[in-house]
Amino acid sequence: MSSEAPYIRESLAQQSLDILRQRADSLAQSDEVEVAAEITSLLLFRLGEEWYAVPIAGVREIINDFVLTPIPRVPEFIRGVMNVRGEIVSVTDIAAMMRIASEAKGVGLQLPSVIVVRNERCVSALVVDEIGDIVDVARTLVEPPLATLDRSQVEFIGGSIYLDGKLVGIVNLDRVLEPIGENA
Repeated sequence: MSSEAPYIRESLAQQSLDILRQRADSLAQSDEVEVAAEITSLLLFRLGEEWYAVPIAGVREIINDFVLTPIPRVPEFIRGVMNVRGEIVSVTDIAAMMRIASEAKGVGLQLPSVIVVRNERCVSALVVDEIGDIVDVARTLVEPPLATLDRSQVEFIGGSIYLDGKLVGIVNLDRVLEPIGENA
C-alpha cells in the first residue's frame, strides 16, 4: 500500500495542475473576447473640410466607378439610383442631407466615390469627397455628439471621437438609412 501512495499523490497533483491550466486557459480566452468586444472599427471619410466615420459593420462596399440615374421628384439629398450587380441602390448625398459644405458636386452624372451602407431595413450609397482609412478605436473613447452641432446635423451623428487631433463625427446609420417620410 505504501508503494501506491506516492503514485496516487503524483496522479492527484498532476490532475490538479491540469485543472488549473484549463481554468487559466479559459480565463485568458474570455479576456481576449472582452477586449475584442470593446473595440469598434470605423471607415473614415471626408465631406468638405470635415472628417466623419461609419461603423465597418454597416459598410457593404466602396464603389469608385458607377452610372447614376437621376429620379424626378425626390428630396434634394437623393441624387438618384445606381445598379450594383443587379440591385438598384439609392445614392444619397449625405452632405446635402446634413446641410454641410461638400466638394461632391460631380460633373453631370460623374460623381466621386460612394460608400454602400446597409442596415436590416435599407441599403444606400453615400456620396463622399474622399475615402479615408479604417481605424480601430476603443468604444470607451467614443463621446456623445458635440452640443455645438447644428440641429440639422446632430440627428445624423451618433457620436464623436478625436483621432490625430481632429474631431471625427460618427454617422448614425440607422437615422441616415431611415426610409423617407417615416420620421415625418
